[in-house]
Amino acid sequence: MPVQGPLVSPVDVDVLRQVNMSLTRNLDFCQSGDGSKAWSEVLGLREDFKSHLAWVMGLGHLSETFARHAVPNYLVRVLHPLSQSLRVNLLLGMLPDCFLEVRALTEQLARAFQADLKFSKEASFTSKLSRLDVREPSLYKLTGETDTSVLPLLSELGHGWVRMDQPLTGMGASLPVSAASTTYTTRDVPELLRLTSAVKRFRELLSKTMSQWSSKLEKKDSTPPSKRS
Repeated sequence: MPVQGPLVSPVDVDVLRQVNMSLTRNLDFCQSGDGSKAWSEVLGLREDFKSHLAWVMGLGHLSETFARHAVPNYLVRVLHPLSQSLRVNLLLGMLPDCFLEVRALTEQLARAFQADLKFSKEASFTSKLSRLDVREPSLYKLTGETDTSVLPLLSELGHGWVRMDQPLTGMGASLPVSAASTTYTTRDVPELLRLTSAVKRFRELLSKTMSQWSSKLEKKDSTPPSKRS
């Protein structure tokens, strides 16, 4: 049998060492330094997820709720993993990834809400999403239909982040390529403040959208059945 090489190469060890160093230093920077506001908003988003999920779980009939509605599935399939990833990427110094995740969270929230709103009679959330994607494939337009006030945020998040021929950039300032972790310095504070604002505005949108969704759900549940003649 051929002799197998080591499972971890010297390059892997070096990358892991760099990641560990970035995590340690960035955690201090985010907890007590200039990145504390961004860290607070990102942790707050995780708490928002737990709060909204607890409310959905309290509705009862969980199998039916998750089979029929897109918004509860958004919470567990999109908000849960991406908010967790956002926290990790913030600690790794991967700011381009953080901004892309906030954009994805915003767009997919609008998609789930509009699917439940426009196709409420559909029996499954997957059929709702499929029909919505056919009718309106533009996530930007769906987001505007959900809340026009968030469109400036979406434009900011979509400006200049991915260019195949250049390093990732954002909002007028160059950023390191997101393939590797980096250690924060005071030069990163402006971008961290922009991320703070972006996450804060998304949290406001999430709270407002969940309130609207629950109101429509309660209104539907309280509607008496039509009388047969």
